[in-house]
Amino acid sequence: MSVHASLQSTELVDFILGLVEKKATLFDLLGVPSGADSTIVKQAFVKLARLLHPDLPVFDTPEAKERATSAFQALTRAQLVLVDSVRRQEYMEGIGALQALSTSDDPNPDLARIHLHRGKQCAVKRDWPGAQANFERAIVLFGDRVDDMCRVELGWAIFQNKNVDEIERSEKSHELFQEVIAERGDPAAVAQAHYYMAVWCKLNDEVPVVKKHLERCLSINDKHVEARRELRLFERRRSSAAHKRVSGSIRKAQTKRLSRVTQKMSAPDIAAPEQTPGARPAVKKVPLKKKVSLLERLFGKN
Repeated sequence: MSVHASLQSTELVDFILGLVEKKATLFDLLGVPSGADSTIVKQAFVKLARLLHPDLPVFDTPEAKERATSAFQALTRAQLVLVDSVRRQEYMEGIGALQALSTSDDPNPDLARIHLHRGKQCAVKRDWPGAQANFERAIVLFGDRVDDMCRVELGWAIFQNKNVDEIERSEKSHELFQEVIAERGDPAAVAQAHYYMAVWCKLNDEVPVVKKHLERCLSINDKHVEARRELRLFERRRSSAAHKRVSGSIRKAQTKRLSRVTQKMSAPDIAAPEQTPGARPAVKKVPLKKKVSLLERLFGKN
């Protein structure tokens, strides 16, 4: 390593450690603009690591190696925080950078992913207005690189948001689901869109296509738990309804047959004669036969 490079490295160590003492921002430690995306952060870290790694020959004393190690660890922590969307969000909220950046509509994929994450958190808490607001903000910040799953989750948040007019939320959510399905982009997002469409159709009395969307969801993602459970319930309901229809038809046929048999049994073959009130019932006279004697049986009747 040249003398010039050695001076750069040792001076850079002192500069980084000075920033740490002053509690500078993580962006300042890495020498990148505030709010820089993860790609810029990674590139800056790689360049600095080549100059500050404690195993470099320039750090040839225990003290120099220790200081280089401290500076390198500070840069590593900064890089790990700023490339992780959740940790980055927490850090930026702490320094007040998130509020400043969120006023700009310029594409910022990292910030978009933060809003996407926050939208999902709101959805878990069933805070649908909050979820809708974060998903809409994420779509703006994604710019041309719109995230398919973000659109799907936005559609679901709108569909669940009771603060939106019922007709409007039904139409908007349906439109977003159909767009993602038609574009056939991210498979996970398409599968989720089919599942949400199945629920949408069920709640809007479009039952014939419910099974179709559930089956297409599972054909893309056979481990989709909600879709698999919904399909089982759908098949069970159809089976139960068919059984009731068959049982009803059988009972109806049996009732008709029983009615016909009862009518036949109760109908008299010959009409009974009319009876005069208070009169004794007519008695049919039967002619008496003369008893034959023993002699007549032996000798015959003359």
